[in-house]
Amino acid sequence: MAKKQRTVADRQKSLQPTPEGAGFTLAGVRRMYAGVGGQEFHCTINGYCRTQIFEFPGIDFHPDGDEPHHTIYSSSLVQAVVTTNLVSCFTDSTFSRHYAISPCLRYMVKETDERVKSQKKDSTPVFLVIEEYNQLPSVEMNKGECSIQGEVVTVDGEKVTMLHGGRDGEEFVTAWPTADGAWPELPDNQQTVNLILAGVRVGQQTPEPIKKHLGLECLVTDDGRFVTMAHLTASARVSIVTAMDATTYRERLSEIGGGITAIEQDIAAPHVALLVNAMYSDEHKDDSYRRLRYLQLWQSLADAGRPYLKYKGDIREDKAVVAGKKTLKELGDYRDDIAHWWTDTIDENFLADLQRTINELMRRRYF
Repeated sequence: MAKKQRTVADRQKSLQPTPEGAGFTLAGVRRMYAGVGGQEFHCTINGYCRTQIFEFPGIDFHPDGDEPHHTIYSSSLVQAVVTTNLVSCFTDSTFSRHYAISPCLRYMVKETDERVKSQKKDSTPVFLVIEEYNQLPSVEMNKGECSIQGEVVTVDGEKVTMLHGGRDGEEFVTAWPTADGAWPELPDNQQTVNLILAGVRVGQQTPEPIKKHLGLECLVTDDGRFVTMAHLTASARVSIVTAMDATTYRERLSEIGGGITAIEQDIAAPHVALLVNAMYSDEHKDDSYRRLRYLQLWQSLADAGRPYLKYKGDIREDKAVVAGKKTLKELGDYRDDIAHWWTDTIDENFLADLQRTINELMRRRYF
């Protein structure tokens, strides 16, 4: 009989807590993990990892040989690498503690690599990998917030995989956020991630969402053990590509790296931070979300245009086309239409041209 591919995520789907755990108590989660074969486990948490894999946007790449991994951003907490060799990017990395300890990440990196390669038959897939590792103040979780169970268990005589990439004879720990238990204060590196994504988008001059292939996070114990959290992440989608040879590809990555560094010099300025954060959208959701995003992008552009992007004219009134087909005034008038509820469905052409305009003004300023 074929092996069942149920995982811990499948079993917990109906049990998802809020990130703050407001709906769960320690007694409640004890019943939950006992119901899937888990036992209470005491540990001390002092680390947090997050790995996100995106599709490098707007590229039809045809390398002339093996292409090395290119680091476009690096700090003590966050590293961004562009690569055509996803698995070796992780195995060669000295930064990725997450990959070293997480069977889930190892499994899903391999699965993502194979899936994307099977979809891209006429060009080489290019990935943007953003990794985070944070040392946290130690938090003891010894009241029932954590459970431990086998990565593969036997149910009714059949082996059931409880974890993506689960291995026979190995165990994993799950941390459950609750209203009455301990929980670490998780770091927020999203502005840095947004900075990197904004730099990539500007460098590639794409108005499209940047597709996320994978987003995984975990906690780390003081003895270096991987701990899953009882809440997960999501994904997005993309289009529009430009053919590149290896020389152009390398030059573009060098340019993007320099652009990210230049933007980072101004990121402490509130208007620049708002603009960078507004530029990144994990996914286009419903129409009301896209209208709100247009308002955020326009306001951020209007506030940052003269003092930071060094635009000489009037962002709100100029009848000049910066990029795309819409003038700045047309883009501003459309902002007013949305703000005054004169339109109840977004015109994607305006949204794309607003993003193109922001890309171009940021490229002129920082690249």
